[in-house]
Order: sequence, then C-alpha cells, then structure tokens
Amino acid sequence: MTTLKLNANKRKLATKVFHRHFQNEENILRTAYYEKRKLVDTHIDNAFKTAQQIIERTFPKQDVEDLKRLQKKHDNISVVRKDACFHFKSDKGQTKENWQGQNYEVFPEQHFSFELDANLSGLSYKHTHDGLEFACAYYHDELKNKGLTPELYVQKGDKMENPHFHVCKENVIDVVGRNKDHGLSKEWYEKYALDVIGSSYCGSRIIQATHDEFEIMQDMVIAKQSLIQAYHEWQGNIIQRTKLVEDTLKQYTTFDQIKVLADKQDIEISEHDICIETTNLALYNPDNVSAMLDDLKPKAKETRAEKIARVLNYQNQSGAMNG
Repeated sequence: MTTLKLNANKRKLATKVFHRHFQNEENILRTAYYEKRKLVDTHIDNAFKTAQQIIERTFPKQDVEDLKRLQKKHDNISVVRKDACFHFKSDKGQTKENWQGQNYEVFPEQHFSFELDANLSGLSYKHTHDGLEFACAYYHDELKNKGLTPELYVQKGDKMENPHFHVCKENVIDVVGRNKDHGLSKEWYEKYALDVIGSSYCGSRIIQATHDEFEIMQDMVIAKQSLIQAYHEWQGNIIQRTKLVEDTLKQYTTFDQIKVLADKQDIEISEHDICIETTNLALYNPDNVSAMLDDLKPKAKETRAEKIARVLNYQNQSGAMNG
C-alpha cells in the first residue's frame, strides 16, 4: 500500500479533526463552563424578579398606566418608556475615612443591565467589549453551529486587534446584534424591558433598593463574569492543545504518523478526512487556472460550424475514454 504523503492542506485538515475532538471532549473545563452557564440563568432569573419588585415599588402600576393614557392622548407628553438597564442604590451605608481621617458614610450604587451585550463593570450604561464577550460565551454552541468563532476574544488574548479578529467579530454581531438593534440582543431586550418613568438615560434615574436586593443584582453580574472566565479557561486550553498539534504536524511527512498520534489520543481520523479538497483549492490548481485563462483570452466569435465541430470532437473523446 502506498503511504499517503502530507502537504500543507492535509496538515491543516488533520489539525481541524483534532480541534473538533477537543471541542466536544468531556473534561473538567467543559463541565465547569456548562455549570457556570446554568448558574447564569438562575442568577438572571432571580435578578429580574428582584428588579421587577424594585421598579414596581418605585413606579406603581397605576401611575404608569395613567401616564401611558396621557401620553396616548397628548403628543407632547413622553415620560413612560421601556428600559432593561437600571441604576440602583443600596439603602445600607458603608463607613469610609477621608484623607483628613474623618469618617463618612457612602451608599453603594451600581448600574445593572439585562441587555445581552451590556457592560459588566457596573460603572456605566455604555456597551463595552465584555458585554459581547459574555454573549459569545453564553451562546457558544449556537454560534459554533452557524460556523462562527465565538472564542474570538480568547484567540486574541492580549494581542492587538487585527483584520481577522474584526471579521470574526462582525460575523458574530450579525447574529448577536448590537445594542438591542436586532438578533439575540433584541430578543433579550424585549424579554427583560420594564416600564419606567423618567429620562431615557438609566444613569439619570437612581432607584433605591434594599441591601438584599442590591446583593442579588450584584450576584447576577458576578455570575456573568464567572462564565466568561470559565469560557476563557476551556477555550484557552483547546487553543493551546490545537497549537501543539499544529506545530507537531508540521514535522510529520506521512498520514501514518498522524494516525499514531490520533490513536494515542483516542481520536478517530482517516485518510479521507485529510484528502477532502475545498472548492477553492480545487479551483485554483494549475490545470484549472490555465483552462480558465485560456477561456478568457480574446478570441473571435465562434461560428456555427466551429461550434458543431467542437461538440463532436468532445463527444468522440468522451466515447473513446469510456470505451
């Protein structure tokens, strides 16, 4: 049997087989990720129920309905609106000391948002990259199934953003949405938006909450941050292992060497897996490109007799090959 020789494309396809295996492999990092994801759902549910209580206590339903009625009647009245981000202030003060050694009391306040891509710092209502990171981590499976790269932030690490990163990011945003404009972010906004009275800027509405309510809201943010961390650990490990495989396969010259490594890792791989040529690779091989260039050469318009002769010649050649 002839030994299958490797080239750059075959090594690349083989690396993808290893990568797919690592993505689906059951291990402690993958398990931790899915456990954190379940916790996120629990904490978001608890936080939303709490937010509803706070909002309805602050803006009684009857007041909201009365104002809605007036808004509908008068075009110049606009005080009730939907919002999914809220600025809450705890009723439990904390004692601190200033530079003069004097004690003073502060009441913690923080921005909390139920929007999918909202920032997690709690300091601003503005959207930042950690919001999109959360969306990528939370919807890993859905985005992967669409052929996208939800682990783009893990891949980037501390490096500067490059064109490849921006392409991956925009492809993800096409599905996730941006600032509740479409996609999944719009679904989240419509699911969690509540009626509030006042300015459209949530930072200008400081709403009083009890200490326990405030902590429940903080638990939601912590759960989201923990999910991102678990996702980075899981995908970072996969990237590290895939890179080791990629570097190793550069030293291999035959499929048999790959098969030995795959068997040791309990990974199924066959010659067929690394011999599948992509459309682009087949299209741009020398024979095909040469044929395309010939077709593009300026030539006189083919006469009817020449066209018939060309077709007959092709049929004769095909018949000879089949015979």
